[in-house]
This record gives sequence, C-alpha cells and structure tokens, in this order.
Amino acid sequence: MEKKVLLEIENYNSERYVHVPVFEGERTKVILLCLSAGLSVPPHSHPGFEITLQPLCGKAVLPTGEGNEMVLNPGEIYFFADGSQNFNPKNPFSESFQMLIHLVKK
Repeated sequence: MEKKVLLEIENYNSERYVHVPVFEGERTKVILLCLSAGLSVPPHSHPGFEITLQPLCGKAVLPTGEGNEMVLNPGEIYFFADGSQNFNPKNPFSESFQMLIHLVKK
C-alpha cells in the first residue's frame, strides 16, 4: 500500500493548469488537477477510459456535449462511461480548484 498526502503534492501555477500524477497502475491512473482561478484545461479526450471526477475544493465548470455547463462542486462525484467525449474543465471563479481524476481502462 502506498500513501500520498494531497497537501504535499498539490501544485498550482497562475499561468496554466497542473496535472499531478498520484497513481498509475495496470488499468488505473489517478491525477490531481490543480486549476488556479481564471484558468482552463484545453479540450481533450481519454478514449478507452471510464472517468470519475471528484472535486476536492473550489468550483469549476465543465462544458457538456449538449452545449450546457455543469458546475463541479466538492462533495459530489461525477461518472463518465465514455472518455472519448471532449473534456475541458474551466475555473471562472476567484478561488483555486482541485479535483481527483480517476481514469480506468475499459
């Protein structure tokens, strides 16, 4: 068993998003997304993966394929069975945002 303390590995940058690798196994990757206020992640996808998003602090907005936006809030968890759809969280808020992203190979 391995332990990581999020406060020790978090990393924010005022000019770009930061992905901190937390764990990489045979089928699973866990990434800590650190998104400073006003920043966004460029649109991208994760084909062949199922994805869970677990916001830890702050808020962010995730555009949906239907042209809407979903607010990502701490205390909630989000599931995507198809990682091939575009994914680009953005933080239009004044506080930093932090989220664990779990990628599991299908």
